[in-house]
Amino acid sequence: MPNAKRVKLTLITTLLPIVVLGVAAQPAMGQGPVSPPITTYEGDPGRLGDPASWRTSEFNRDAGLVSMGAEFAYAAGDSGTGMNIGVVDSGVFAGHVREHGSLDTNYTVGDRYFSVEARGGRTGPTPGFYDPAFNDSHGTHVSGTIGASRDGVGETQPGGPDANMHGVAFNSNVYMGNTGKTDGVLYGLLPTNATPAQTPDDAYIGNVYGAVNSARTANGKSIRIITSSWGSQPTTENYNTYDAPPGSPAGYGLNTAWRLWSTPEGVVDANGSTSRWLNGAIKAASTGTIIQFTAGNSGYVNPSPRGAAPYFMPELEGSWYTTSGINPTQGRTFNPDGSVLVPGQQTFNQCGVAKWSCVTAPANNINSTTVSVVDGVPEPRYGSSSGTSMAGPHSAAALSLIMERFPYMTNEQALYTMFTTGRQNNTVSDAAGNAVPNPTAGRIVQVPDSRNGWGTVSLREAMNGPGQFLGPFAVDTQGRDDVWSNDISDIAIRAREQEDAGEAAAWKATKAAKGWTKGLPAGASDADKSDYAIGVRREQARKDRAYEGSLTKRGDGTLFLTGGETWHGKSTVLDGELSVVGTHAGAIDVRGGTLGGSGTVGDSVNVSHGVLRPGLTAHDAERIGSSGTAGNVLRVGGNATIGKQGRVAVTISGDRDHTSVRAAGKLVLNGELDLDVRGKLTPGTVFTIMSGKSVKGAFDALPEHRILKADGHQFRVSYKNDRVTLTVLHVASPHKR
Repeated sequence: MPNAKRVKLTLITTLLPIVVLGVAAQPAMGQGPVSPPITTYEGDPGRLGDPASWRTSEFNRDAGLVSMGAEFAYAAGDSGTGMNIGVVDSGVFAGHVREHGSLDTNYTVGDRYFSVEARGGRTGPTPGFYDPAFNDSHGTHVSGTIGASRDGVGETQPGGPDANMHGVAFNSNVYMGNTGKTDGVLYGLLPTNATPAQTPDDAYIGNVYGAVNSARTANGKSIRIITSSWGSQPTTENYNTYDAPPGSPAGYGLNTAWRLWSTPEGVVDANGSTSRWLNGAIKAASTGTIIQFTAGNSGYVNPSPRGAAPYFMPELEGSWYTTSGINPTQGRTFNPDGSVLVPGQQTFNQCGVAKWSCVTAPANNINSTTVSVVDGVPEPRYGSSSGTSMAGPHSAAALSLIMERFPYMTNEQALYTMFTTGRQNNTVSDAAGNAVPNPTAGRIVQVPDSRNGWGTVSLREAMNGPGQFLGPFAVDTQGRDDVWSNDISDIAIRAREQEDAGEAAAWKATKAAKGWTKGLPAGASDADKSDYAIGVRREQARKDRAYEGSLTKRGDGTLFLTGGETWHGKSTVLDGELSVVGTHAGAIDVRGGTLGGSGTVGDSVNVSHGVLRPGLTAHDAERIGSSGTAGNVLRVGGNATIGKQGRVAVTISGDRDHTSVRAAGKLVLNGELDLDVRGKLTPGTVFTIMSGKSVKGAFDALPEHRILKADGHQFRVSYKNDRVTLTVLHVASPHKR
């Protein structure tokens, strides 16, 4: 495939709002987050700024891509380049060389899929590649959904190129750890007749997570997410209820199943094991790596215990989530431009108690890479499968695209961006738990529900930044310029406050009823020990939780906010610039860096250190696209206070062109005024650079009627009539400018 085309992104990723079709690429703003080039095959119609151009036949062979709006990520320039995704499953077939390759090797060498060797327990050194002696095709299918190449051709095989598909993050690197089993291995309480093939080697599988998490990658970057879809539910478990209902088998109930995992290491559990493999994943999550487990396929109202782990161990929130499924052919609707509106209908296990750490993703009839043994020889194939095993890799790969899009975000921040931009599916649960039509299907989720959690991952919305803050959001833009164009609220965390209050009351009643008000009594049963530990963990999480959103801007670079920001906490600028272009309901403290923009701050602005620089230049407005309009006025709904170490920076570009601050409250002045004069001025012209309900104080060294010199011009300063004005007294000669 000679002269292969490279589509290059040389702009801040989604500095242009990608919801607008046909926007051409623009030069980079400053040192914005520039994605590596998207590499793809010669003749690929995909173009930056044009989502529809990415919907080729290869794209459409995975019905999940359009349901998640993957084309909007590609149009923004994000395809997984440089991202390392970890997988723990039943091996990946190395013979899919084209699907595992890159343009650099003409898709003929598997140079993006890597084996991670692990050992432990009863299992010797085992590579991550598929071995027909003990693996099935499951891991190959899962990993294809994540990163199979967008090459336009696919493998040469029976069925030909018509079987070809590509993964969600088709330029990512995939690192596979092998369970040493097939997908039939059981991940919980084993039945008495479990076969060796169904019995996991706990110590070994726990080590697999550590090996993948610490793998030395080809590009030297860390593995930021590990996704797991392996295994089957033991027949001894049922997750339709929290505790075992009367008359049910003793192993039924999600909480009952969790008690296996609360057995301390070194103690023999109900499986006869002294180790719990899940602890290996928990240890990996403690390093900040995101762990994804699929919810399970039995149609229960709760996910499996491994997926629900953040409920039992709330300290895992922010580094652990589960994925339920949607059927993309049921209830899916489209916009006129061919993009998805309603992603589909939830299926398989619901989010249940894990709703705050749960998303849904495409799960039915997913076409991906497989392996088939023909006359004893494994050969590459493609095939269709259904289950949450198919949903998990969709969401994990989508998360990697969000991480690529926002390289300055922490793993937790990227995860919460995925959560808070999910789309609502076509059904929700009624009071009895039955599926009923969702009246707000297709809209962005406001509060997660027990059936769908945060809804279906929507890369269309996620490319434009967070949709909500789930508490304090301290972002370090690391010298990059970027724009968040979504409306950002804190509706969900405030709803959680009410939910937590009910849970706290129930826990108080439980402690009283069980005699736990002064701690767990001596001689308590193992079940009580587990329940008490869960209750204490959840109580501590409630105490630690902040029930309002807030933003802290750190690092160099400019962050443009162009939507409607309605979170209830205060915003703080410490470094770089925060530019309010839309509406910002709360107060803003500037304690370093700059506050700018042409939007509206609904509350007060306090500049103790740093700069208040009103206005949005035409250049910056062009850069941020249709979500930004050039303007000179920053409106403040409360007081505007400039401390002794603060400054106000005003630009005058002509007699009718100057920046200003208009406050509904008081102006309190005690800092400096910086004046930048760029245009031709007329003596006698009066510029109102600030206005308010009243003016208290004055700029440093600029009392009433003091003469200010700037760029060869002279101005008289006045603070009368609730305004700060500059009157032109003298204009610089052209040769003196």
